[in-house]
Amino acid sequence: MKKTKTLVLIDSLYEQYGLDGREQNGILFLPMLRGRLERKAPRALRKLHLSLPLPGKTLWLGRWTRLAADYDTIVLADAGNTPNVVRYLKRRCPGKRVIVWYRNPVSASLPPEVFDRSACEVWSFDPADCAAHGLRYNPQFYIPRTPGPAGDDGQEAFFVGQDKGRGEILTRLEQALQAAGCKTRFCIVGVNSPRLSYREIVRRAAAARVIVDCPCEGQAGLTLRPLEALFYQKKLITTSPGIREQDFYHPHNIFVWGQDDPAALADFLARPYDAGVDRFRAKYSLEAWAARFNLTQPEETNP
Repeated sequence: MKKTKTLVLIDSLYEQYGLDGREQNGILFLPMLRGRLERKAPRALRKLHLSLPLPGKTLWLGRWTRLAADYDTIVLADAGNTPNVVRYLKRRCPGKRVIVWYRNPVSASLPPEVFDRSACEVWSFDPADCAAHGLRYNPQFYIPRTPGPAGDDGQEAFFVGQDKGRGEILTRLEQALQAAGCKTRFCIVGVNSPRLSYREIVRRAAAARVIVDCPCEGQAGLTLRPLEALFYQKKLITTSPGIREQDFYHPHNIFVWGQDDPAALADFLARPYDAGVDRFRAKYSLEAWAARFNLTQPEETNP
């Protein structure tokens, strides 16, 4: 039987997912759009052109337009231009299976209603959004990277992200870690840190013993932080109570801030990491993620 080939189009965090444009086990990641436009005016012009029934759309689209014929399934991440690209694919690649996969919460992205369900399927990494909007579920995945030299910066607990209304809880969490004898490096983008490349995030995560995860309010799907902890054998402190429902949850490895006793934080940090959870990594691999799109029965794809 012919093996299904999957083309994934993503712009945000392409560096993180991209595999440098190399196909891996029939899966190829490429940027959805050509180049990077820093200014609002060219971006607005691009979006307008892509939205109108005009020729010349390949001016804005990535090199995938020349390769799409070789792939059975095309997966697009949620982005501002994704509805326009779905319409382009419906006209130019009518025989292809097209999937929009939300890797962000719906509340922080596009409403699913903007997508023509006759032109594409709509899936999400977030089980709560799947239930609320009638989407199909495929959880987050992770492609491990070689982190490079960790350096000797003495850091113990690492957080990276924007404030997004989380400043107060992050301050309390950092203070608790320091009171438990743990050094910290909390990189709050736009406050005390510039935006970091994903290569730098991996380097700093590799230098840490503990990764700190603080999802935005209302998010039920996994962020990348728990998967980084799983793949790099790091302890995790998270504000997400739903982490206890994950198969890789182990109390020696994961501390749930807001549920676990703060007085027990020092003991948690002192306990060795339990590597028995390594067996769950395969479920969150790129190949497992792509394979789940081919499960067609509703009871197999609902969260």
